[in-house]
Amino acid sequence: MRVILLLSICGFLFASRAMVAQDYLNRDSLWQVFASSKPDSNRVKLFIQLGQQYETNNPDSALLLYEQALKLSEQLNYTHGIISYYTNATYVYNLKGRYDTSLVLNLKSVEIAQALGDPERLGACLGNTGASYMSLKDYEKAIEYFLQTIDIYEKLGDRNKQSTIHRNLAVVYRETGQYKKAREYGERALAFAREENNIFSITGSLINLSTVYSTMGQWDKSIALLNEARGLAIQSNNDYSILIIALNLNDAYNRAGRFDATKAFCEEALALAKKLDDRESLAIALRGLGMHYFNTGDADKAEGFARQSLEQASKYDFTEDIGQAYSLLAEISILKKEFKQNIFYSFKSDSVRNVLLNESIARNIQELEAKYESEKKEQQINDLKQEAEIKDLSIRQNRLLNFILVGSLVSVFIIALLARRAYQQKKKILERDNSLNQSRIAELEKEKQLMASEAVIKGQDEERGRLAKDLHDGLGGLLSGVKFSLTNMKSNVILDADSALVFERSLDMLDHSISELRRVAHNMMPEVLVKFGLSEALKSYCASLSESQLFKIDFQSIGMETRFSSNTEIFIYRIVQELLNNAAKHAKATQVLVQLARQNDEISITVEDDGVGFDKASIKKATGAGWANIQSRIEYLKGKLDVQSTAGKGTSVHITIPIS
Repeated sequence: MRVILLLSICGFLFASRAMVAQDYLNRDSLWQVFASSKPDSNRVKLFIQLGQQYETNNPDSALLLYEQALKLSEQLNYTHGIISYYTNATYVYNLKGRYDTSLVLNLKSVEIAQALGDPERLGACLGNTGASYMSLKDYEKAIEYFLQTIDIYEKLGDRNKQSTIHRNLAVVYRETGQYKKAREYGERALAFAREENNIFSITGSLINLSTVYSTMGQWDKSIALLNEARGLAIQSNNDYSILIIALNLNDAYNRAGRFDATKAFCEEALALAKKLDDRESLAIALRGLGMHYFNTGDADKAEGFARQSLEQASKYDFTEDIGQAYSLLAEISILKKEFKQNIFYSFKSDSVRNVLLNESIARNIQELEAKYESEKKEQQINDLKQEAEIKDLSIRQNRLLNFILVGSLVSVFIIALLARRAYQQKKKILERDNSLNQSRIAELEKEKQLMASEAVIKGQDEERGRLAKDLHDGLGGLLSGVKFSLTNMKSNVILDADSALVFERSLDMLDHSISELRRVAHNMMPEVLVKFGLSEALKSYCASLSESQLFKIDFQSIGMETRFSSNTEIFIYRIVQELLNNAAKHAKATQVLVQLARQNDEISITVEDDGVGFDKASIKKATGAGWANIQSRIEYLKGKLDVQSTAGKGTSVHITIPIS
């Protein structure tokens, strides 16, 4: 999966910037023109054009040329040249993986472009900013900026830029699990690029669309797109694109089970990673070679390359790649029947996964805290403004009162009326402010509770997923290795009849343990939910319960063909699972109906049984976590719950959940 992530980042590296009009002249010709140029705006354009010639193969030289363009533009007060610096320099910073630096520069360029009032420049700056947010995995912000950019380029009729932004949106939707939208945007991006016959844009669109098909498991389509992109990248001498394509072809052939084809791509990626000094790609290419030899049965070579990958990843602190290397070494140790080494490497791999999980949790907590503090400060500012307004009003009233007191007796009556009116106005203001404060406090408390519930529920589901994977891949692999070893031992050891019977029973018990382990892992995070979606996962779960002969389940799914976000699918799955568990434990039912239906922008969930029923008031008094978890998940999804139950007449639970 790491290689596919590299392609997601690569998705915006081909055209997400404002390009100075040029014909991609020969580099030597540009230098000849530059030598005779004057220090004016044309020289700025030459600096930019020269930088673009160097950026894919020598990015540091490109940055130096862009810095010169900025310096001269500032001297000339040439705003277009300043914006060109930002859009082109951020492109190179993205190539080098310095996304924080790129974001700061892009936000500054948006301010300048807005002041300039040039829609084409503004579109490029907004697109680059969205790309930076995408690289930093802030997908909500990325979509916001990309949609603004699409509106601008549709009005301008710029197909090249539309191709780029559609390609970036395809990346965002793929990363958020919305594969249908990702494919639609990816295909539109490729169509725009082919219309313009832009070799760089076509290459980027092909690579990006291939990642969508790869994620969807359509390996042949992914490989065909990558091979077309490879021919174009070689034609345009784009070493970075060739490197990424080689890594992803290796990944695609691996997943398709065509291991003989992977070696050449890994070796090509290794050579290019060394040439471009791409340290992380070097670690990935070494690991790819290790995986090739593992899949082809050469354990010693596989171990050698896996250790080189581990050394490279450890040297530059690439945490995820360190974990992948340890995971590969654990699999190799099983192939070599070194089970103690397998335990050691598996422990190391699990430790890295825990580090990554803890970092992710800490990052989410920091974001929530920052959001809370920002809103808190904003409220304090509003409170101070209101207080200042009240004080200012009070001062004006006192001045007016002093003036009236100096007047005649007739003015006394007027003063009394004004004072009363002022008092009532002040009272209304105070009451209004108090009402607003109470309302805001209630909103903050509710938001805090929702965030806490969300964090707990997400943490539970992520931990279930992690434990399921660890049980299946770690302990499951170890037990399979033990079974393999015992089976081989059986053929090499002479046993008497009783010992042979005990040995066979032990193997049967081991088989039962492996099956039970897989069942537990499946219940914690069903693989069918991740691969095929909510409807298929619940259908499979209901079928398994029916086979257990607890009760018969009639499962119905209407209009559920479209996938939802991973959080929504997991939460609904857990809700139905908990309701069926309650029915199994308490209802004493013989028939259960489970129905999922999508109508317009709403999902309807119904779970009914013909069991003994219960008193609805007991839900509020329940001490278990079951109903609490159900209600928390429904509240997080902004849904509604209706429970109907009568003693001896069964139970009906109806849930409606809005979807966007």
